[in-house]
Amino acid sequence: MNTSSSDRKNETSTSQEENDGQEEMLGSEAITFQKLTKSEIEQKKNHLFDVCYEKDWDAFEKFLSDETISKADKKLVLLKSSSFCCRMAIVYGASIPLIQKIIDCLGELFFGESGCTMIGYAVLHSGDVLVCRYASDYTTVSYEVIEFLVSLGGADLVKMQCPFNYCKSYLLHKYLGRDGECPRIISLLLKVGGLDLLELQDDDGVGVLEFTNSTQRGIIIDYLQGLDPNPRVRKHIESLANAGVTAKEFFDWIDNCQFDRVREYLVDEEVSKEAKMKCITVKSVWFDLPFHKFCERHGPVDIAKLFVDIMGTQFLKLKDREGNTCLHHTCSDQSEECIDYDIEELDNEDFERHHDLIEFILSKTGWKFLLETNEDDYSALHEFMGCLRTDLKCVKSVVNLGGQELLEHQGWSGTILHYASSRETIDEEVIKYLVSIGGPLLTEAKDIDGKKAECRWPDELKEYIAFTTKTSSALSDDLQCPICFDTLFDVHILSQCCHRFCKSCITQSYEKRGNTCPVCRAEYSIGDVKKDPLLGKFACVVKEEKDAKEVLQARLSESQKEIGMLREQLQNALKRKHDEL
Repeated sequence: MNTSSSDRKNETSTSQEENDGQEEMLGSEAITFQKLTKSEIEQKKNHLFDVCYEKDWDAFEKFLSDETISKADKKLVLLKSSSFCCRMAIVYGASIPLIQKIIDCLGELFFGESGCTMIGYAVLHSGDVLVCRYASDYTTVSYEVIEFLVSLGGADLVKMQCPFNYCKSYLLHKYLGRDGECPRIISLLLKVGGLDLLELQDDDGVGVLEFTNSTQRGIIIDYLQGLDPNPRVRKHIESLANAGVTAKEFFDWIDNCQFDRVREYLVDEEVSKEAKMKCITVKSVWFDLPFHKFCERHGPVDIAKLFVDIMGTQFLKLKDREGNTCLHHTCSDQSEECIDYDIEELDNEDFERHHDLIEFILSKTGWKFLLETNEDDYSALHEFMGCLRTDLKCVKSVVNLGGQELLEHQGWSGTILHYASSRETIDEEVIKYLVSIGGPLLTEAKDIDGKKAECRWPDELKEYIAFTTKTSSALSDDLQCPICFDTLFDVHILSQCCHRFCKSCITQSYEKRGNTCPVCRAEYSIGDVKKDPLLGKFACVVKEEKDAKEVLQARLSESQKEIGMLREQLQNALKRKHDEL
């Protein structure tokens, strides 16, 4: 099991109730011999963690041998935070003699309520194979330590469920699911736990077979062939030999971006729909859903369509253990490939797959799926606007779907403009676009801390937005053509009197009414009609803003009409029901 810095921080902080529970567990011994205060016990625990992290095993042994600290206090320190220091000692490479001294201090309390936890930490940080995502943080555990702990724990603990990562799973499930391929460890667990291990199912009803790849199945078959060939053994050998594609192998294809293999499997007519559904729905040992991992890896849209063809549209709305939807994963920059990435490092193909996948998901779920939040109350829209792959084109397509309702939506962390402004690398074109169509509704909106989105903008962007916003507002009346009464387009000026018109308007006026200015009647020649590029730029800004608002207003009006019709239909239905009664 991996332990990130945030995990360490969480495990370091222990509640008052936890401390009280440990003292109660130790009973009269804790009451009779305890000398250290609770804050001192916490300090000792933190010290031992630092000792483990630095692999200063002499200091750890010195703590165990310190005669000034009672055995009861040592137990409280070692058992604190679910035996945190004991686990870290194993993970960071403590020797068997030191582990034995820890066991001598704790006795039967060493394995704790969950029983197999210590064995689990040893097996999942084995030095024989890389089975930890962040193994560089640890000294991997030797086979001798694993063998020592398994021999102490026995069959009951090997067959016990491990409370790892939000859900209980069996130790062999975990080891195989994390790519463990050490024949000695697999054989040891089977020898101690027996064939029962191959028949256990996790909390989701999934057996160990689904967590294996072909190499692991070969190792298990080799072990079974060395046993008495009774019917039970032969049954397991046959099941392993004819496993076909397992859920683990399917997930690994996605995790490794082997999309051609995923496509071939999903379109294979010789594979039953039930088998495909099993591969799609079984979670990995990290409790990741295969389609969520597919979205995180920005898989091709044609494969996403195959998922939906098999599972149906509602399948897209499944959430993971943290409440994230497939859109959260599609828009997230937190996958291994994106850590420390610059925008320039993302190629065009990656952008296109990202955009196409979002467009496909929203076409099946509706744009409001972007507003679904996870357990941290972050919406998929928040992730979408913060993603490095989300460019102006992608933002425009989403805004066109959601219209005014999307622009008015405000979560606890602000509006769509706040989300765009919170990105580490701000896309100024996106900011300018949102301001141009959202106006004061967006620029004046505040987040939960009472801050506007502009507080995150660089000074140059603030100045540009302030200038263009004020200018377009102040000149909106002056930028009206005196002939068509619409916003000036392709602005031309009469050098004689400096009145401005649309080029097409002044041309038609010249052809129909002659060479007098439509405003002041001053005479001019066709050579006096000149293009005004500077004012033309301002006119374009105002026109784009006006057109965008008109489109959004039209959509809003249409939505209000539909709501009115539905309300009227509901009232009529209620009236008919009332009349019938």
